[in-house]
Amino acid sequence: MTTTEQTNHYISYQLDQIPFTLAGSFLTIAARNASGSPRLLYRTASGKAVTRQGMPFNAPDFFELALLKDGQEIPYQWTAQPHRLDLITDGNARVTFAFADADTLLFETHHCLLRLLPAKNFAQKFSPRPDQVYLIDHPARGFHILRAGKGTQLEVVDSATVTGYDPRHGDLPRTITFTGGEHTAGALRFSSIETDWTDPLPELEETVSLREIEFGRWLKLRPEAPSVYEDTANQAWFLMWNSTTPASGPLTRPAIYMSKFWMNGIWAWDNCFTAMAVAKADPELAWNQMLMFFDNQDANGMIPDQITDLECWNCFTKPPIYGWAIRKMISKLGPVKSKPYLDQLYKPLARLTEWWYTYRDYDGDGMCQYHHGNDSGWDNATLFDQGYPTEGADLAAHLTLQCEMLAEIAFTLGKVKASKRWRERAEKQLDNLLEQGVKDNRFFSPLDGHRDAPPSQSLVNYIPMVLGHRLPKKIRAALLQDLGTEGPFLTPYGYASEAPASPKYTPDGYWRGPVWAASTYMIFDGLVDAKEFALARTVAERFCDLCVKEPGFWENYDALTGKGLRCPGYTWTASVFLLMAEWLAAQERLINR
Repeated sequence: MTTTEQTNHYISYQLDQIPFTLAGSFLTIAARNASGSPRLLYRTASGKAVTRQGMPFNAPDFFELALLKDGQEIPYQWTAQPHRLDLITDGNARVTFAFADADTLLFETHHCLLRLLPAKNFAQKFSPRPDQVYLIDHPARGFHILRAGKGTQLEVVDSATVTGYDPRHGDLPRTITFTGGEHTAGALRFSSIETDWTDPLPELEETVSLREIEFGRWLKLRPEAPSVYEDTANQAWFLMWNSTTPASGPLTRPAIYMSKFWMNGIWAWDNCFTAMAVAKADPELAWNQMLMFFDNQDANGMIPDQITDLECWNCFTKPPIYGWAIRKMISKLGPVKSKPYLDQLYKPLARLTEWWYTYRDYDGDGMCQYHHGNDSGWDNATLFDQGYPTEGADLAAHLTLQCEMLAEIAFTLGKVKASKRWRERAEKQLDNLLEQGVKDNRFFSPLDGHRDAPPSQSLVNYIPMVLGHRLPKKIRAALLQDLGTEGPFLTPYGYASEAPASPKYTPDGYWRGPVWAASTYMIFDGLVDAKEFALARTVAERFCDLCVKEPGFWENYDALTGKGLRCPGYTWTASVFLLMAEWLAAQERLINR
């Protein structure tokens, strides 16, 4: 391996925000654990590890990592990089971890020993060879295979868990210590099946180099960004790589999870943002984010709300933003490269669209409805305080764009009559929205069967800005007034999901106040489409500056302080940052011509 192949960018990150993992793996090492100790926690992001009622531990948690010197546990700090994790003490003791493959972690210790303290009980242990210990992990549906390297032995002791739980039902916690001299080595493998592990362990140094080269190749594919955002763009691009999981169970294709920390799954609209962000770098991975949901489509046309490697969640769905997202994908990749995927998407996308009109329009007025805030993606937005079903103005806007896109796809595929029908439906949907969902040149979302709605200061009624140039001038002007720098929604950090002056505004209220990446980007994209470039630039710069100010790409942000809220390390936040930064870079090029 030559040094020229190594990555030129040093990327480190906080393990209490983003776990150490490998693209294509469910295994992680993170800095938060149930015991409250400062030790790192070895765990899985797999949905197959289910914590059931009465279980006194978290099923996904495996072991806490402890370091020993002279028989005593010693504290440590850590440095996490994409290709390696180093645990470092005040003295000269340290441990290095690296992924040999998606199921296997290698490690080497120097001047200390590694001990695995159990976070749970294990059904049984057995040792087919002196250098190996197998633990049956029934709650996680698999086997831990712990293997000693050269000059290292395994010591297994029955013990309490790190939370002090007393064993039940014959299951026992097991403490594992890798013992030996000043330098020890070994491997941790988690397998869903019982396997025979006889091949030699790879050398750690070589493995670290391979992982570094692998990530370096991914980093070279990163979308362009202005120089002021270069480091943050690298972090965002790293997070996309970090959050990728393998195809497994209902995950019929490799997925970009929302996070491998808390939000272990992929939802039916965050997938569109991650797909757009990685489209140029990896078109197959990008299109797979969309196709996966249609692989799991119901017979009636509905797609799941969420997918994990364990199951699909079908009690809710998400807003039909696929037509909008596909248009963005085509603009990035071109029609020729997109056509094979459009051929796969056309029929299931048509069935999804028909589902909305067939099952979600009770009064037949051409304005479809949400049965829950979750269906809109705006789970607890104040708009839904009025009750359900709600005829969302945003829903009508999304369906307009989806029907329009179906018309274009049908035409591309030679389906001329179908294209004409979808075009007519798009026009009719837009007409219905403008006739039934507008009052005083602003959108509103009534209950099904009603023609009025209580006043609302929720940003969701401004999502139809995504229609851009399609909006009549008077309506566009009214929306721009409210969405501009003097309007009630735009804060120094992006668009508040509830106007801060609203009596219902809540700083950490989920969709009742905080800034979200998805809503900010959809409005931004509508501004660009309407050629409102100055305001679009302001929005993009404010959101990108927020991601620099508050590292980690949070689930949402306090609209007035910019403080990161809820889950850190969110891929749709990283995706929106990358998309906006790429647009800003393109604007810089135009100015500098």
